[in-house]
Amino acid sequence: MDYKNEKTELIEGLDSNALDHNYDGIIELDNSLPPWWLYMFYGTIIFSIAYCVYFFAYDGFSQEKELAREMEAANAQIAKFKEENGPGIDENTATLLVDATAIDAGKAIYEKNCVACHGANGGGGVGPNLSDDYSIHGNSINDVFKVIKYGVPEKGMIPWESQLTPEQIQQVASFILKEFAGKNVAGGKEPQGEKI
Repeated sequence: MDYKNEKTELIEGLDSNALDHNYDGIIELDNSLPPWWLYMFYGTIIFSIAYCVYFFAYDGFSQEKELAREMEAANAQIAKFKEENGPGIDENTATLLVDATAIDAGKAIYEKNCVACHGANGGGGVGPNLSDDYSIHGNSINDVFKVIKYGVPEKGMIPWESQLTPEQIQQVASFILKEFAGKNVAGGKEPQGEKI
């Protein structure tokens, strides 16, 4: 079939939509846009106006407001937890434990985690002497708790807060103060820090 010589003619009734130009026999028609397309177009315009009014004129939803709401809810949960369970143990609220069960628990933790650096008798090794009358970071239960919890990275002591619970930190700090402080064990490391 020879398409080159075949004439194309407009379908009857479409010549009113034909534009006045054609290229190589291709005729362009000027049809209306489909209604669904127009409705979507007008809908996006209306949505955009409503969006701008809500977010910019009336200060609608924002990330800052969402953050504030979530922080308020989180703080309420924390307050409720503290109310139900009492205040947690931290470097400000730690107290020196004296009961034998807590001291024994602290001893077990010390033997497992601390002996390598501070020695079995607290006389020091890689770490400082815990049995002398000198202290680098303080000698109160709160000071010792803080050192155990946060460590002393510049001296090579790791923070134990991710490996021990606050109760366990309080137990080992109490063990150190009760069993080692002021004992001056034989063969201990030279004094460091300030005299207590």
